Amino acid sequence: MERMQFTKTNLDGKKVVCEVIATYHHDENNKDYIVYTDNTFDENKKLKIYYSLYEQKDESIKLIETETPEDKKIGLELIKTLIEEIKK
Repeated sequence: MERMQFTKTNLDGKKVVCEVIATYHHDENNKDYIVYTDNTFDENKKLKIYYSLYEQKDESIKLIETETPEDKKIGLELIKTLIEEIKK
């Protein structure tokens, strides 16, 4: 299986390669969500996983901040579901 990756600029202005874990289209709000990692770890040595809204044009991915409580809830539920599936 081919890994899907994209490059984003972090808060320090450095380019970081991120790996896509999953994408999800929510039919009710017609928004697209992405779960990804930059392959870094937190202080507890756990992989950092992020979620965001996104738009894709050709090979380019544009991350869009989640601002509404609904978007945040959907993003966190998506991560929770993915972790539960991995544990199986």
